[in-house]
Amino acid sequence: MEVEVTDELLASFHQNTILLSYNNPAPSEGRYGWLKSGQRLRFRHSITIEQNCGLYGGPYAPFVGGHPSCGLCTMGSFSYSYSPLPDGLIVGRYCSISTGLKFIDSHHPIQSLTTSAFLFRPSNNLFKEYITPSIRAFASSFSTAGEKKYPVIAHDVWIGANCTLGLGISIGSGAIIAANSTVTGDVPPYAIVGGNPAKIIRFRFDFETIAKLIASQWWTHDPKTIFSGETLNPEDVLRSIGDASPAFHPWSVTL
Repeated sequence: MEVEVTDELLASFHQNTILLSYNNPAPSEGRYGWLKSGQRLRFRHSITIEQNCGLYGGPYAPFVGGHPSCGLCTMGSFSYSYSPLPDGLIVGRYCSISTGLKFIDSHHPIQSLTTSAFLFRPSNNLFKEYITPSIRAFASSFSTAGEKKYPVIAHDVWIGANCTLGLGISIGSGAIIAANSTVTGDVPPYAIVGGNPAKIIRFRFDFETIAKLIASQWWTHDPKTIFSGETLNPEDVLRSIGDASPAFHPWSVTL
């Protein structure tokens, strides 16, 4: 799918505080952050971007063999990323993503005789004089991008600098990924994980409080209500928002 960037789209991004650089100014001469009017964006997935979020990283470059992406992805309000993100990624609300985030989105065959690119790069001069019809047939059906989807990042997730995420995983609300970590499995809500491979270090709160936070879905409430109390202690906030707290209905754009 292709979408042409228009002056109207850039203006709506600015009006609804979808930022493409830190506190970037209004569109000028057909440019807004790293986008420009007339540019054509290619998407492999439909995306929805909510108001008040920051996609600062620009176009996404995968590992060799993966699919490049325009730099826009599904992202919820009050989230931001300093890293380029692929359009297949889903990011919830209130997420903080630092620089250097990468995804394991390029693969070699592991069930065949060899993992070598010999089997899927028949045009590479290293191999081409030895390529057989069976290799060409294999290469035509093999996808270096793999079959798994990009991760789903829930709400209030903090990802530190220079982390790597595997595909097909989910990161629960409230989780923290320590800098320089490699995450290849699901991360539970409110867990702090780190290392290579990443392991649970501890949880942010006790399990009773975590259950209450998840049940409250506080990120769906009006921010002015959530943060209006005298303290930001989770228990105090949960008491203050109650069942009658107004819901938050952000502006969004789907591309």
